[in-house]
Amino acid sequence: MKRTTVADVAKLAGVSAMTVSNVLNAPHRVAPPTVQTVRAAIEELGYIPNHAARALSSGRSQVIGLPLYFEDEENPGLGGFLHGLLGGLVKAAALSGYGVHVATPVEDATEIALYEKLIAARQVDAIVVLETMPHDERIGFLSRRRFPFVAFGRTGPTQRQCWVDVDNETSMAGIAQHLRSTGRERAVYLATDSSLPWVHQRQAGFVREFPSTVVRSFGTLEAVAAYVEEAPAPDVFVADNDAFAVVAMRSLQRRGVAVGEDVAVTGFNDFPFASMLDTPLTTARIPLRDIATCLFDRALQEIAGEPDAPGRLVTAPLVVRSSA
Repeated sequence: MKRTTVADVAKLAGVSAMTVSNVLNAPHRVAPPTVQTVRAAIEELGYIPNHAARALSSGRSQVIGLPLYFEDEENPGLGGFLHGLLGGLVKAAALSGYGVHVATPVEDATEIALYEKLIAARQVDAIVVLETMPHDERIGFLSRRRFPFVAFGRTGPTQRQCWVDVDNETSMAGIAQHLRSTGRERAVYLATDSSLPWVHQRQAGFVREFPSTVVRSFGTLEAVAAYVEEAPAPDVFVADNDAFAVVAMRSLQRRGVAVGEDVAVTGFNDFPFASMLDTPLTTARIPLRDIATCLFDRALQEIAGEPDAPGRLVTAPLVVRSSA
């Protein structure tokens, strides 16, 4: 059987072979609609780039490193979140002949120690850093080493802006606008008690569009349940994550309150269970596959040594269901 070639992909996509090559190696140089067309042709034809030949000619591993932790068993949505992100990254990388090396630090070792090991062994061409924080020491380390990286979460103002992040403010503002359009006037915002940047970004976006909001912060699911079971019911409980939203819904139902009719409830993330509840949850869906594609495309830009460019914000679209 004849092997599919770049020329075959170019013919199906209606572009030049050079354009196909750019989509594979430097998609940021190509217009997004053309990138989508070429990638669709690659998938349809089942084209597989010659990984070994490209690695030999470029001196690169053709692999992206993704350090992951799998220890947070208390988070009911973490598995689905990681699965969606990893699946999207693997797919995006495969279309360009790259692989994804998933690694986790051994017991008592730091993530930076893992970076050192990956870099010393030349196992990866770039590293994806997850959940970045202000003054993140991981970003500082990779910057000092001048090793290509891309961050899921914003980097500091003095660092390379090679990041992709959820536009939490705009996305949560969209939830507020939807609630106001349905006549809801009294909102209680259930916030995560944390210094994580996304917590404050989401709260700021909602309060900006819904100024009369009462904000309450919680450190545990039990604390959310206790509050909702005792507090006077507003028009809507707005949670900054789906887990808080589900707990609020169950607490209201125990009080005999009709969720979605008497009191609305919204979340954020769209974890897999959100659509399978007795009253399906209205929430913002983090587009993990789109984010993963953006992360990989920016990683290629860093590997190629391109000039720094602004980070990219991705909006989480609102998914309206019967809870609000």
